[in-house]
Amino acid sequence: MPSLPPPSPFDLVILDCDGVLVDSETISCRTLVDILSPFDASYDLEAVMRRYLGRPASAVIEDYERMTGRPASADFTRDWRAQLFAAFRRDLQPVEGVRDAVEGLSSDYCVASSSDEERIETCLRKTELWDLFAGRIFSTTRVQRGKPAPDLFLLAASERGVAPERCLVIEDSVSGVTAAKAAGMTAYGLAAGSHFAVLDQRQALLAAGADRLFESWRELALAPAPH
Repeated sequence: MPSLPPPSPFDLVILDCDGVLVDSETISCRTLVDILSPFDASYDLEAVMRRYLGRPASAVIEDYERMTGRPASADFTRDWRAQLFAAFRRDLQPVEGVRDAVEGLSSDYCVASSSDEERIETCLRKTELWDLFAGRIFSTTRVQRGKPAPDLFLLAASERGVAPERCLVIEDSVSGVTAAKAAGMTAYGLAAGSHFAVLDQRQALLAAGADRLFESWRELALAPAPH
């Protein structure tokens, strides 16, 4: 399979994890519906996707505390995580075509995700992608401000030794595209995850500044490099 854009004009490809590498967004959002809808019946699957796609767990905790009027207990976060990881172990799959596409990259690459390190590793091991990304992972836990702030992408570029303008970010969420553009990077939207069947954000990704939009990893891998 042809590779993604060659070293010129991009020296680093920064990949989101959820919805880009692993088809996890529908699973994680269904879990949030189960957890949050007892406090607010309007939190159906589409509403949860609109609110949380591409955002860190702290956003969920803040909303839970607002809904309940009390701090989130250790039991809440532990039970949420246990339910989510059980669903991942049962249902999680890689996004179709991702291994071939990543193996075909001619530039450096890494992951920059709103998830924490344990969740990233759990997802990549379950989908048999861990060997591609071990030692190439940047989690939102390493920055003060998560997406849509540019901090995580700027950290990844700095530590990989690449200027922001030489970076390509591949994202499936508005917050991710917004973060990439704020970082001064090229952003491609990828609409390959199953969550696009529930909440179609294609136009929203373009409105957020995505430079191009692709329906699959195969389409992206076959695309000619920009000039």
